Amino acid sequence: MIMKLLGISAGRKMGNSEILLKEALMAAEGTGDIEAEIVCLHDLNIKFCTGCEACTHATPENPDASCVIKDDDMSFLRDKLDECDGLIISSPTFMTRPPGIFFTMNERFLGFGPKYLMDVFKRKRTGAIISIGGTDWTQMALPMLMMPFFMLNIRVVDKLQVKWSSSSGQVLAYDDYIKRAAELGGNLAVAMKNPGRYDYMGGDKGLCPYCNSNLLMIGNTTVVTCPLCDIKGDLRIEGNEIKIDWREEDIKNIRWEPAGMGRHVGLIKENHAHFERNREIVRQRLEKYKNYKTYCRP
Repeated sequence: MIMKLLGISAGRKMGNSEILLKEALMAAEGTGDIEAEIVCLHDLNIKFCTGCEACTHATPENPDASCVIKDDDMSFLRDKLDECDGLIISSPTFMTRPPGIFFTMNERFLGFGPKYLMDVFKRKRTGAIISIGGTDWTQMALPMLMMPFFMLNIRVVDKLQVKWSSSSGQVLAYDDYIKRAAELGGNLAVAMKNPGRYDYMGGDKGLCPYCNSNLLMIGNTTVVTCPLCDIKGDLRIEGNEIKIDWREEDIKNIRWEPAGMGRHVGLIKENHAHFERNREIVRQRLEKYKNYKTYCRP
């Protein structure tokens, strides 16, 4: 059976993001029984999320609550994401993070509706991410690129961070990056054909046991939190190495798994109920702000 692999590029056409994406896709297809497709986000008309909250107002009578924006290409992208057995997202890095076009896409995922986002947990799929930076200002890129995969229950099995490739095509001057992109594609192909059997296959596994990120939140105690997965752990030092004893109870309630997502949906509903109880108070107090200044416009 032919499996479908979707590649999404958030970079310019025939730029470094697309080149490395294509290298990975070629390697995956070269293993056999995989057919790849490419979507360039710059080809799509994706409108900004307006924060209207329509997609969060699901009820038993309206389980398919979804985005009210229907006149753009997000439904096309949703269908492509739904059809694929594996996903690679490749993106440039702007000021330590992916560009705005990536976030515009990702912020509309909630608009797929709670039923859609819970149904994805019935499938086991795998993916990989590629980030390209012009310098070493890349620290937030890979963690941010994880977000779409979390929301679609696609397990990231490999990731690649490229640096010093700002000019279009410059990555082709680095043989090691081209080789590593092909390896990433090969790893993903193996995982796609054996869903559920592989965790992380890259050589740079991070500290978090779920997302494999090294991004941590830390306060003035030895308790640390993965800001992506909301897992807490206790930090200790062994020689020159950082060790974290992740809390089993937190691992059972990762925000991206059904239990964590269910809790999140419940909190959203509680928040809506609080607003409804205070709707009249809000309406009265809002008058103070309605006529204060007008918008500056060109």
